[in-house]
Amino acid sequence: MGKTYAHIELLDRFMSGKTSPEEEQILLEWFSDPYHKEKIMAFYKSRWEESSGKKLPPEIQGQIFREIKKRMRQEKEMLKIKKKPYTLWRWLSYAAVAFVCISLGIGSHWYYMRQVPLSDPLDYVVSADNGQRASVVLPDGTKVWLNSHTKLYYKSDYGVKERSVALSGEAYFEVSKDTLHRFLVNAGDMEIEALGTAFNVKAYEEDDEMVTTLFEGSVRTAVGKESVILSPDESAVFNKSNHILSVNRPRNVSYARLWRTNELAFSGESLEEIAVLLNRMYNVEVRFLSNKIKSYSFSGVIRNNSLDNVFEIISLTAPITYESVGDTIYLNEK
Repeated sequence: MGKTYAHIELLDRFMSGKTSPEEEQILLEWFSDPYHKEKIMAFYKSRWEESSGKKLPPEIQGQIFREIKKRMRQEKEMLKIKKKPYTLWRWLSYAAVAFVCISLGIGSHWYYMRQVPLSDPLDYVVSADNGQRASVVLPDGTKVWLNSHTKLYYKSDYGVKERSVALSGEAYFEVSKDTLHRFLVNAGDMEIEALGTAFNVKAYEEDDEMVTTLFEGSVRTAVGKESVILSPDESAVFNKSNHILSVNRPRNVSYARLWRTNELAFSGESLEEIAVLLNRMYNVEVRFLSNKIKSYSFSGVIRNNSLDNVFEIISLTAPITYESVGDTIYLNEK
């Protein structure tokens, strides 16, 4: 029993990059013994649940273990041919799917795999809940930042034929250049195609508008049969009510991505619209004690954006009062 705990402790140190080559060889021999499968998967399961709060389905546990064993066999065959040193880190690079739950399940985001029919690739989901933000680097090196109340979906065959993701919410993309594989973002009715570029997509299901804002490169934004090509500093706006897709050049185009640096930028939004944003960002409920103030608007950038500071600054330009009670903010006329 003591030896098993020693191996688990060693595996824990390995995941933190603190093992020596000799210790890695000990772990390799431990992994190679089918008798230890249950202990290994229990370790993965506990780390998954610690980091994400999500249960690891038994089917996924089995897939992870089989993937490790498969990659180890392949690497051993390569070793016979190439006669190169065999280390845990060699096969770790091939078995990334087994470790995504541990190495990426830290911080304000979580990952999980959804059980799907065996004929389909696995789904990966990156999520930022209300009051949180997240970031992820996709397999091709594309960087994605997620705003609050956002989910990004992609499949395990990402990049094989094309680089396709699905988005619900708001995200900023820095796309790695790859002329052979187009990059697609599917956001509800809107589809965005890019080749090595930087852009922001705002596509919350509950909002009346979906907006793509381009900062570098070029993107094609399409809704149904209608499409537009954006140049830097332009936005494509799709109105869900009248189904019109239009292009404009915002006066303060940089506002669209300031959320990544914890800055709030407003360009004449009403207090009612701002309340929706604050609910996402701070996971609070804003209640209006006066319907009149819902239409009051605010413009500007708030950099020290604690919730109290946000309302303090807004109250300096609009005749309102605010009171915070737990997770609820009450707004009224001044």
